[in-house]
Amino acid sequence: MENISNRALISRLYSSADQQLEDANYATENWSQWYEVVQGLTDPEKMVYVIVKLNQTVTNGGFAEFYETSVGIFAPEVIHVLNEIKALETAEIVSSSLPVVNPAGLLDEAYKEIVFNLKLSEQQRAQLYSHDMRYDQLHDQENLEDLLGTYLQELIK
Repeated sequence: MENISNRALISRLYSSADQQLEDANYATENWSQWYEVVQGLTDPEKMVYVIVKLNQTVTNGGFAEFYETSVGIFAPEVIHVLNEIKALETAEIVSSSLPVVNPAGLLDEAYKEIVFNLKLSEQQRAQLYSHDMRYDQLHDQENLEDLLGTYLQELIK
């Protein structure tokens, strides 16, 4: 088996996942179609897709963007993957952001339905901002690329 860097492995898996989403031609206004296409990815592709989407949106516009662009429908999967790859502090940050956007503690489809069309209040944005700060401070302690890449390297051995 060829030696491949973590970055290259993640990039290949993300490209493959992204291509499958493009090819699926699902209705973007329908969260369940998007969700189903992502669930149809291989486990490594799905892991990479949700972690890359988390990192892209939170780095770009914070947790407000993560939730308002509907990527937040994958928050439960993101938390699971983060725990799986041992990014425990990041998992805790994402976990603690959930009550801000889902104070009723809705689960499964009900959760995804409210998050898919979420419009945050200024109060929610302010609460999420503290999570943004915590997320930004973790980069040197908990590098998601390293943790995800190392996990995937073990998976494909």
